[in-house]
Amino acid sequence: MSSGSDDTSLHVGEKIKRLREGAGLTIEQLAERAGMKPEDLERIEQEMISPALGVLTKVCDGLGVRLGRFFDMGPRKYYALVRSSDEKVATRVASKSGADYGYEYTSLGFEKRQRVMEPFLITINPPSDASEMEKASAHDGEEFVYVLEGELEIQLQDESFLLQPGDSIYYDASVPHRVMHRGQGPARVLAVIHLPAKT
Repeated sequence: MSSGSDDTSLHVGEKIKRLREGAGLTIEQLAERAGMKPEDLERIEQEMISPALGVLTKVCDGLGVRLGRFFDMGPRKYYALVRSSDEKVATRVASKSGADYGYEYTSLGFEKRQRVMEPFLITINPPSDASEMEKASAHDGEEFVYVLEGELEIQLQDESFLLQPGDSIYYDASVPHRVMHRGQGPARVLAVIHLPAKT
């Protein structure tokens, strides 16, 4: 890997727009495929909001690409090794500068070819507006979340769980779920998503 620099940053809105236009889809068409409101997708493309992992997964489904497409970087190998000193050069996805709420992803598997799991370190910043809270979503696959710092509330259908450092949860992602920030400072989690392979 090369030394750390902002050149490795990736604005997810730009990439979604590029992939959508490359597929010849309008915002309305992709929103329908992803089960979203067109205005929400437009805000993501304009980088006004940073999408949660569940939302990003639904957009990938609508585009017909795997989630890892947003994070692939460098040569494809049969392994992905990320040392603590390399973390800052891993691909990151966040909303535009100045945003005080959103998700920042550090992919830990971006060099592994043909992967069926997507491991991430995710930082979730507290929202300044309750209307920006994450909405429930559902998609194929499974998710595992381990809290490293801060507090999160995970809602699965009618159940709710408060997770603190050292707590983890593993669930079927086809169950409607919502991940919400709790507490004062940023929350930091290790998340692993397993998605069915796309043909």
